[in-house]
Amino acid sequence: MSCRACTHWDRYKGASAELGDCRRYPPRINDQLLARILPGLSTPLSDHDEVERDLYVASAFPITHESSGCGEYDSAVPL
Repeated sequence: MSCRACTHWDRYKGASAELGDCRRYPPRINDQLLARILPGLSTPLSDHDEVERDLYVASAFPITHESSGCGEYDSAVPL
């Protein structure tokens, strides 16, 4: 049971057609990317302009290969 056949998987178009997003859960904030966007994390987030946009940019669905698999697999077609 691979990502390729999972109902939660969203395949990329084009050159990276073997990759896609796992959309089983909401996007997660990538701490490393967020630290690059908001280098002064010692200051409260409310002190930064456009925090909502920055959090959106720093969040993503996990990227998986079509042959990957996990315990959350859900068949797109009922068995």
